[in-house]
Amino acid sequence: MIMGTLTYQSLGRPTDTSLPLMGHRPMYLMHKFFARKQANVIRKYIKLHSSEQDVVLDPFCGSGVMIGESLRLKRHAIGIDINPVSIFISKNTLTFVSPDLILDEFNRVRFEVAKEIESLYRSTCRICELPINAICLTWNHSELVDIRYNCPKDGKRIDLVNDYDLQLIDFIANNKDSRFFKKNGESKFWFPKLPLVYPDGTPFLKREHYNNIPELFTPRNLISLAKLFSSIQKCSNPQLKESLLFGFSSIVHLASKMVPVRPSRPFSSAWVQQSYWSVPNFMESNVWSLFDRAITGKQGLLNAKIDLKQSIDKIQYKSDINELFQKQNSQIPIYTLINSSLEKLKNIPDESIDYVITDPPYGHSIQYGELLFLWGAWLNLVDEYTTALSQELIENSRQNKTIADYENHLFIIFKEIFRVLKPSKWLTVTFHNPQLKYRTILYRCAILSGFSLEEIHYQPPARPSAKSLLQPFGSLSGDYIFRFKKPKNAINKDFQLISEDQFEKIVVNLVYKIIKEYKTPIPFTLIQNSLDPKLYKKLYEHDMLLTFHPKKIESILSKHLGNLFVLSDIKWKITANKEVSMKGWFITENKHPKRPVS
Repeated sequence: MIMGTLTYQSLGRPTDTSLPLMGHRPMYLMHKFFARKQANVIRKYIKLHSSEQDVVLDPFCGSGVMIGESLRLKRHAIGIDINPVSIFISKNTLTFVSPDLILDEFNRVRFEVAKEIESLYRSTCRICELPINAICLTWNHSELVDIRYNCPKDGKRIDLVNDYDLQLIDFIANNKDSRFFKKNGESKFWFPKLPLVYPDGTPFLKREHYNNIPELFTPRNLISLAKLFSSIQKCSNPQLKESLLFGFSSIVHLASKMVPVRPSRPFSSAWVQQSYWSVPNFMESNVWSLFDRAITGKQGLLNAKIDLKQSIDKIQYKSDINELFQKQNSQIPIYTLINSSLEKLKNIPDESIDYVITDPPYGHSIQYGELLFLWGAWLNLVDEYTTALSQELIENSRQNKTIADYENHLFIIFKEIFRVLKPSKWLTVTFHNPQLKYRTILYRCAILSGFSLEEIHYQPPARPSAKSLLQPFGSLSGDYIFRFKKPKNAINKDFQLISEDQFEKIVVNLVYKIIKEYKTPIPFTLIQNSLDPKLYKKLYEHDMLLTFHPKKIESILSKHLGNLFVLSDIKWKITANKEVSMKGWFITENKHPKRPVS
């Protein structure tokens, strides 16, 4: 056991230019999105590689962080995404609507539906017997377990359900409440009934138990969402309606059965898995309470609009990309959002973009099209989904999209990015996939498109998770940031195609040097984080190219355990008050181990 407690700081990371993560601004906290990037990190790269009035392009704009930070820095911005939900979230994140007008419209909806919705969560305090509205209730499979509420007299409580709670559930489940159901038992209000399948009927890859949208909700939450949605649709002002739908969309997943009961957060939960997963012990949250917080809460819509106004005082939206280029000298930042496949890159003139920063899909790891479908179904954006799912850049066995298809598609996109980018300008790509083969695909596509490799940097999370450290082979918990440059003149490289054996020798030699540099046993996670910048730099500088998918680093290193490397027990400090014991990698103490060969 290594004595003392190790931290990143005590190890003195050999190269550390990463930024401390500052959390998301209110304007980005409004709506959940998968793998959203930290704004302060993105802002650093935009500021470094572009100037005011430059045109910044993000061809995979996702939730709009790259676009928002470009506008904050007085750049013009173009965002493209094939998914209509991404464009919806980006546009509503960046569109200022008066908080006073939003609040007025919210109060109209409150007056119309709040009491009826909250009546579905009515009960009594078990101590003083005052009437209360549940904040949430918990279920174990199909059994209602407890009710959680905040009594004005007795404070927050968690109590077992009683007969009244169970009778109310039966009354709702049997479609007997005339405020919500017709005499024949049908809902009075629309809700999406779509199956979780691709256009050809094949089930989603990330569908685990539920077959369609309604099955994701309890009957109580489904009819509550339906009535709330119906009231929002009555708004006569299109911009106000979109804003309230933005707030509505931000709670849909929180009102589903996919939010687990968490001891650390007894009165709230989150969609914590990147799938339509079935969690046995789930939380059923009060829909009106969720919507109220989504509009008026600390991380709600009102604060998001105030933050947007403070962050970007004046911006202009142009639906026509040509208008943006015509008014590029404007002192007011201009942006455009394009909901299309990346074929739209062909509409951008050659060498017209000053900087590209983007976060493309990570191979197979996050199925964006499927996961955004839940929000798209409620927002009536499904008509665009045939294109979004069929042309999405992704590896997906259910859609017969192979890793080769992913690479071919990514290469085409990099070629287009190379075409539209000005010479001597930069491309920054953030990437999060723990498997080396996907990062190698990214590197290979960029280099073969004509870019030069300038730097790869690992940006760690705010703190490494215990999960990423406890096992000998850890897991990736941060992002790799690749920085490429379009050369002023074309580069003609005569690449040396290396074998798997040659690649293994390079990896082992680099890892050996990394461990020696730290001078103490270190978690595998640190090895992985340190390896990529050294590995790709060596490959690029020596004109070496992989045409195969490399094995996992774990598989390569495990062959050398006991000879070159050894696992030692160490302690690692995760937070100020928490440390864990784990295995650390070190160089064997054998007198004559077999040294790696470059």
